[in-house]
Amino acid sequence: MITIKEHFNKYHRFLSKLPLFKGILEDDLTNFFRSMQVKQFHKGEMVTFNMDEHSKLYIVYEGLFKLTKIDEKGDEIVLSILDQGGVVSPMHFSPYYDVCAEFIKNTTMFYFTEKAVNDFSTKNHQFSINTIKFLADSVQTLMISAEVLQLKTAKEKVGWYLVHAKINNTFKLPYSKSLIASYLGMKPESFSRALTELKKDGVTLKNKKIVLENGDELCKYCDKVSGSNCAFFQTELCIHD
Repeated sequence: MITIKEHFNKYHRFLSKLPLFKGILEDDLTNFFRSMQVKQFHKGEMVTFNMDEHSKLYIVYEGLFKLTKIDEKGDEIVLSILDQGGVVSPMHFSPYYDVCAEFIKNTTMFYFTEKAVNDFSTKNHQFSINTIKFLADSVQTLMISAEVLQLKTAKEKVGWYLVHAKINNTFKLPYSKSLIASYLGMKPESFSRALTELKKDGVTLKNKKIVLENGDELCKYCDKVSGSNCAFFQTELCIHD
């Protein structure tokens, strides 16, 4: 059992760096953070979230899990993969279906009640602005993900996913191949075949590290939303120019 008081300063430093709390006065943050609760989940644990019991704001302090739902055919749809700094809000839930969190690593999450969030939003204009931006970005991400899943080939899906590693300048897969495959709505063997096809185009994966022959092989899989975070977006080097 983690006591908030004992680790409050450490938790405060972590939370205050997140975009959701950007530009908010220190005293206001301290008062709000004192209302948080801490919850721990174990690797392999599965928890069902619904609107009635879980209309809270959750923030991942450490760990890894995937947020999923089951479609009408009984197939799993991965809504999101969340690790440190990830946020789960009531926008992820629905009265028409339950959402399940499957924990891939031991995970610690903070959560704030709906009342605490609403009260803070009423008192703090900057938090309201940050929340609106978070919701807008989340909806945009879900829309892009839906487009990728429905309209792109397996090779295009994997290429699109690898683009983000290039834009973030990590050039490394952040998760296991099987987890990424599930997020892209693919079987692991389909993911592997797509990587083989990309290798023919000069994109190689070595121990989760992405190697490009010329450096621009992934650009054709980039969309304007993802590309807007790229240092070369709308320059002479960008395909969206």
